[in-house]
Amino acid sequence: MSRTNRVRDGLALSRALPDRSLLTMVAAMSLLIALTFTAAVGAQALSERWARGAANLITVQVPDPDRQAVTDSHTSAGTRIEAVLNVLKTMPDIMRIHRLDEKELDALLKPWLGNAGTAALPLPAVIEVDLTPGGALSDSLASLLTTRAPGTLIEKNDDWRSRLHTVASSLLFCAGLAIILVGAIGAAVIGMATRLGLGSRRESVTILHELGASDGYVARRFASRVAFLSFLGGLAGTLVSLPPIAILTRLMAPFSGSMPTMTQDGENRLVILKDSLLAFGQGAAPQTLLIGLGCIPLVVTLIGWCTAQIIVRVWLRRLP
Repeated sequence: MSRTNRVRDGLALSRALPDRSLLTMVAAMSLLIALTFTAAVGAQALSERWARGAANLITVQVPDPDRQAVTDSHTSAGTRIEAVLNVLKTMPDIMRIHRLDEKELDALLKPWLGNAGTAALPLPAVIEVDLTPGGALSDSLASLLTTRAPGTLIEKNDDWRSRLHTVASSLLFCAGLAIILVGAIGAAVIGMATRLGLGSRRESVTILHELGASDGYVARRFASRVAFLSFLGGLAGTLVSLPPIAILTRLMAPFSGSMPTMTQDGENRLVILKDSLLAFGQGAAPQTLLIGLGCIPLVVTLIGWCTAQIIVRVWLRRLP
């Protein structure tokens, strides 16, 4: 800091509150907050997408699919699987109906049966039903299907959706707690730096205070200096976090459905970083993430300002 700036400073706060130490600590704190917030946003986006997909997928099992279905005066004769498919086709919120063939059943049961196949087992027919977004099956569907084909089961994915929601809520809680702890530690560090600054400039501050300077004036001088350094540190930490966040956003994009490109094996790391930053700058990142990152320097500045105000005012009131 130049001599001219020290003269303008009045209380020589550039020596009482050194630039590098406070700025570095705030930058590290901001980096941790940015990475934690990014992880929370990513976990929330993934859980919402997967839960939405799980909620729209329903499985229908029809035992003895080739036996004759139960008929009445309004239905025609046919097998049980044909009767179930005909009923499903009349449902309004169904987007796709697909009966798994033998190869698909073999692939599905391979982890449990190995390569033995399903030919020797009396397996039920399995039908995958994709609902339209926000769609739902009627409550009477189960009774209608069991009327045509007794023993038919409908498996919904509500349990998986509930588990995903619980996992996402837990991750968000942990991320919020981590951000609060980092903020509290940052406030403590800023408070210690402010107290050290007051101690090093005790004589000057005391004389100025005895000459009539109010507590608010002295606190505002310290708080302005701390807030300025906190803003620079918050801005630096947020900027440093952008490359890893851009790469993480690009890697997670195919899973969240916001961007179809994926990293290819053997791709140069510099190319990955360049493409990730380019996509990040073109708006590939979620808006919530961008808003949160933009708020970090402002929040850190507010923490620095408030902490310095409190520390200085308490210190001045304890003067003899």
